[in-house]
Amino acid sequence: MRVYTDLRALPEAARSVAIGTFDGVHAGHQKVITTAVEEARSRELRSAVLTFPGHPLSLLDPSHKPRLLTPLGTKIRLVSALGPDELLVLEFDRALAGMSSQRFCRDVLRTAMGAKLVVVGANFTYGAGAQGTADTLRGCGEQLGFEVVVVPLVSGDGRTISSTLIRGLLAKGALEEVRAVLGRPPSAAGRVVHGLQRGRSLGVPTANLHVEADTIFPGRGVYAARALVDGHWYRAAVNVGENPTFHYPDEETTVVHVEAFLLGFAGDLYDHRIKVDFLHRIRGELRFDQVSDLVAQMERDILATAGLADPEFTAVDL
Repeated sequence: MRVYTDLRALPEAARSVAIGTFDGVHAGHQKVITTAVEEARSRELRSAVLTFPGHPLSLLDPSHKPRLLTPLGTKIRLVSALGPDELLVLEFDRALAGMSSQRFCRDVLRTAMGAKLVVVGANFTYGAGAQGTADTLRGCGEQLGFEVVVVPLVSGDGRTISSTLIRGLLAKGALEEVRAVLGRPPSAAGRVVHGLQRGRSLGVPTANLHVEADTIFPGRGVYAARALVDGHWYRAAVNVGENPTFHYPDEETTVVHVEAFLLGFAGDLYDHRIKVDFLHRIRGELRFDQVSDLVAQMERDILATAGLADPEFTAVDL
């Protein structure tokens, strides 16, 4: 798959184009992309995916922008696995945000991308003020000479699969449900940075993970996970929270830490990049009056992680 960031760099070709933000690349997104890929093969077209590096609300309404389910690098990898020939990651800037739906169809889809077929989800909107819909896209296609395929929304367990649904499930720690919707465990990635080294002083050294900016991870609590370090997988007990034992009960804090204890790991993790796949919620965040009680609970969390049977552990020989 070739990746482009500039419309002008695209070689001239007739294309089947899938369009969307595709945050999470969940089952619904996958259906849109694979439809475009399959139609391209049957029509002898080049298959392309048009997406954006972040969420459009980052520009349009920053105070309401959602945290991303997948950082750009992960999204590129997941899209590539679906088999398109090309991926165009188009910067969502003021010029694009202000473009009318008609002009977007003409200048971007037809002229720059050579679209012969455009595939979108049923809730797709585009153009200034999000005035364009799947229906108006069909009308543009009839005028400009490309066909439009609208993929129905995908449902599971009676609910429409969406990035909003997944964010809500993550916040509740419903990791098994998230995994079923995504087809993979939810994850976070980042570099290990120096923290306050409380875990080391307590005899349970943890890696303080600086997660990628604007990405989402499960809500506060302790999780059984698997962690990837330098190509090797480890079971991990991961705490997401504010370390309430070390704050006064009425002390306000907005800092959320992601700290991982890697079972069976010996060595220095500082500056290493770690990918953490969250598998099960062990418990919610707790405050302990005695540090010794915290240590005892951490040891129980580690034992719980060590004893869990899960196919995702087996998949990486853990």
